[in-house]
Amino acid sequence: MTTKVSGGLLPDFESEPFIHWWNAVEEQEECSQERKQQRKEAAHEEAREAALQRLYDTIDANLSPHLKAELAAENETARVTPKQKADFAAFRTLCTEWGMPYLPAAPQAVALFLAEGDTDAVRRCKSISVIHRAVGESDPCEDVLVRAIVRQARNEAKVNSNQEKA
Repeated sequence: MTTKVSGGLLPDFESEPFIHWWNAVEEQEECSQERKQQRKEAAHEEAREAALQRLYDTIDANLSPHLKAELAAENETARVTPKQKADFAAFRTLCTEWGMPYLPAAPQAVALFLAEGDTDAVRRCKSISVIHRAVGESDPCEDVLVRAIVRQARNEAKVNSNQEKA
């Protein structure tokens, strides 16, 4: 409803449609304010992370010249070999088929992979471990279930080796 007021028409401020419209406008303004605040906070966080990264880069640049030999040795031991890449590729393929994440992997996925294979479980476990550590993920191979499967694989290898010697 509208009410005639000198020279124009004004909405009926107490009508249901007007109240709904007014509430919607207020809600949009609140959402807009929240989005602005979120963007402001995100920009602040990005600036903080950029400043930290510059600090980390400066620390690296200052320490690296004094640690050349040690860094070379660390990089050599941390390198991922082609065999480890191939082992992890096989693991990734099976995890994808099973619908499980491969990075980071659940210990149960690693256990299934090791139990299903007919090749060296110890080597394949180490490959998964190396890849996870190389990308900064926690090592699923440290789980008790995975360690038990690796232990069983080692025991079976010993039994097979002893049988071949006999």
